[in-house]
Order: sequence, then C-alpha cells, then structure tokens
Amino acid sequence: MNLSKKARERIAKTIKNGAVLLHGNKTIYRNNDANYPFRQFSDFHYLTEWPEPDAHAVILVNDSMPELHMFVLDKNEEMETWDGKRIGQQGAVDLYGAKNAYSNTQYKSELINLLKGYTDIYCDYSSSSFQEIDQRVLNLAVPYDQRGGNFSKANLHSLQPILSELRLIKQEGELELLQKACDISIEGHLAAMKFTKPGAYEYQVAAEMEKTFYHLGAERLGYNSIVAGGDNSCILHYATNREELEDGKLLLIDAAAEYGMYSSDITRTFPINGKYTPEQKAVYSEVLKAQNLGIEMVTTQNTMQDVHKETIASIAESLVNLELVPNNTEDTISMMHYFQFFMHGTGHWLGLDVHDAGSNELNNEPRKFAPGMVTTIEPGIYIRPSKPVIKFPLLERDPEKIKVRRKEMGMEAATRLEQKEMREAKTVEHKIPESLLGIGVRIEDNILCTENKSVNLTEALPRSIDEIENICS
Repeated sequence: MNLSKKARERIAKTIKNGAVLLHGNKTIYRNNDANYPFRQFSDFHYLTEWPEPDAHAVILVNDSMPELHMFVLDKNEEMETWDGKRIGQQGAVDLYGAKNAYSNTQYKSELINLLKGYTDIYCDYSSSSFQEIDQRVLNLAVPYDQRGGNFSKANLHSLQPILSELRLIKQEGELELLQKACDISIEGHLAAMKFTKPGAYEYQVAAEMEKTFYHLGAERLGYNSIVAGGDNSCILHYATNREELEDGKLLLIDAAAEYGMYSSDITRTFPINGKYTPEQKAVYSEVLKAQNLGIEMVTTQNTMQDVHKETIASIAESLVNLELVPNNTEDTISMMHYFQFFMHGTGHWLGLDVHDAGSNELNNEPRKFAPGMVTTIEPGIYIRPSKPVIKFPLLERDPEKIKVRRKEMGMEAATRLEQKEMREAKTVEHKIPESLLGIGVRIEDNILCTENKSVNLTEALPRSIDEIENICS
C-alpha cells in the first residue's frame, strides 16, 4: 500500500490540479463459469495496489496533494461463499488509503459529484470503460453550460504518457520486488538445467521450473514459458512446449516468475546432454560476447539505441566469423544481412509488465539511461534449419530511415515498398554451414542502471560455458 501511496504523490506533483480516472480489470471467463486467473491492470495496481476485479478509482489532486476515492465490490456473503472473501469499502479505506470508498455500482452517480469544480481530467482513452462510462458522465459532471446536455468543457488529458514516465524509473520498494522476482526465476532456471536430459519432454522441463517458481512464492508466471528444444530454439516466441528433447541438441528457455506484480525475464540456452558441441560453443561464445558488451553499456552515458547499435556490430562480426554471411562486417551491417539471424531488439524495459511502460525516446531524441531504469539485454543468433541457403539482397538499408518511412507512410504501405525493393535488388546466394543449422542461442539478463554502473539483477544464474556444463552434467 505504501508503494501506491508514493506513486499517487508523484503523479499529483506532476499534474498539480485535476482528477485522474482509473478502471481496474474485469473477471474474464474461459468458458461457462470457469474464469481465467485474475490479474489487475498494471496502471491500476501502480496507483492503488487494489487486488480485486471490477473496481474504479478517482484521484482528486489539489495543489499537488492527492486524494483517493475507490469504487469496489460490495461485501456479499453469498458471493463470497462461491468466489472468496472480498475486501469491501471499509477495507479500501482502512487498508488501501482511500479517503472514501463506495460500491462499484455507484461510480456513475458519485463521479458527477466528485468532479464538480475540476476541468482537467486525466484518463485512459483506450479503456472500454472510458467509452462506456466516463465520456457520458463528463457531459454531466463538467457540462459545457448550465443545461448540461451533450457537451463537456472538461480538458481531457491522456494519462498514459504521465504514468509511462513515472513507471520507467523504479523506486526502492519496486526494485526489492523485482529483485525477488529475479531470485525466484533464477532458482527455477537452475532446477530446469538440473532436470533436463535426452528423452524428457519440453513440458516436463517447464513443469519442473514452474513448480519451483510457485514453491518460492511466485503469484504467477511473468509470461508464457518458452521451453524450446533443438530446432525450436530458432522460433522466437515458441510456446508449444510439447516435443521430446534430443541428445546433442540445445534447449533454450525464456521464462520468469512474477512476484508482487513485478516480472523478471531470463533466457538461458544450454546443452540437453550436458555438453556443448564445438559448433554450439562457437555460436554461444559469440552471443555471450555481445551480451557482455551490452550489459556494460547500461550507463547514464548511453541510450538503448546505442546498445542495440553496438550489439549489432558485435553480432555482425560474429556472423562473418561463423561464415553465416557472404560479405564483410561492414556490408553485413549496412545491408542488414544480420537480420536473417538476429531479428529482434537487444532489450526492453522491465517492471510491472515484462515489456514495461516507457519510451526509448524523449523529446523525439534517443533517451539516455537514468538511475532506476531496468532493461533486459538479450542478443541472440538463430540459424534456422529451414534456410540452408539464403539469398542476401545487395541493398543498402538503414533501420532509422526504415522507421521514419514507416511512420510517414504507414506500416502496410511502407512494408510493401520494402518488399518490392528487396525483390528488385541483386542478390548473392550463400550456403549456411550444415553443422550450424538448427542452432538457436539467446542469453538474457535483467540490468539495472545506477549512478555509477550497470547492475545485473540476474547475475547469480551462470552464463559461462564451463559453469553451465557443470550444472547440467
């Protein structure tokens, strides 16, 4: 409750005067009366920590001081017999710091009274509740004239850019929860490494790992676990997890626990039989080199774009060394030939969401890392078995220019043009070394930027070849 109180104080200092409208998540049914496990919307949790569904909140801000009003499920003995205890209105006041609490059925009627005198309203336009409730109520709560009617004189502001900036910098209590999520995730990965053997199935490894997560206090998974053996390691978001593990192949696991609503995000790639082959070692070593470089760059002197650029340079050099591309390092970068083997970003923000709130830019310029930011660093090389021979286009390509063009033209039109350019370009055909086909390696850790250096929150999970082989053997 203390974290959300401090978050409300920070948002109040930002907006100074106004009203913030928030809507919690709803129960989502899988079928009939069986529902999916409930998880609160991250923004709603950030500002209230309220754990139950079907709630609303209004934060009134006067002279940079916040006042929380909650609308929550009523206490109901019959319903609680079926679905479990409810906190109720008194609990919202006593436990969650609300000034006043009401039944969630009173939101429309009470909102009109609460918003009297407020003209600056901060809300989430993307919320269905905004369209269904807020937009109509605002016409009555902040009317255009004395007759009320169809228009509102409220100044509507998007809440997301403000919350995005606040959530980007983790406070001390948030970092404690995030570190706990990382620690739990580390133990789960270690359990998976020790359990894995030829003949086991991907889902069995996943079960062993996830059992450890829950045993150590995780509330849920941070995301669907990726347990990808052999050729599946080249599928970025593989989540089927049903195949048998083969002797002599690699297992890529991208999985993490969520604790206190904060998620870790870890990937390790290790040998199913406990020993890397020379070819696997060669690819793994190159990815590890790029990752070490990226981790060191998470400092206040650099941006995420800087990290990605240097990672690409490192990976491109590795692809030349591994004989995976036809030309030199410079050509591999300028013609984006590396994209055949490394097709995702080097990292993303981490926090309440595994791909957390926050922009990589500030005032249309690349944003420098700041103390309290947490990012993943996750380079990879994926040598798809479906592409034993690749036709590389001999065409200069600039990712930044591509990005700008997609903004200007729209994604669909821009990608059609890109495909046309690629088809019309001259190509060079290159045969991929057969011994490397089907090797997919990604290594991912969670990195905190501090005043002086980068701190690896998942450092306790080994990354070196020798350490991993010792665990897996």
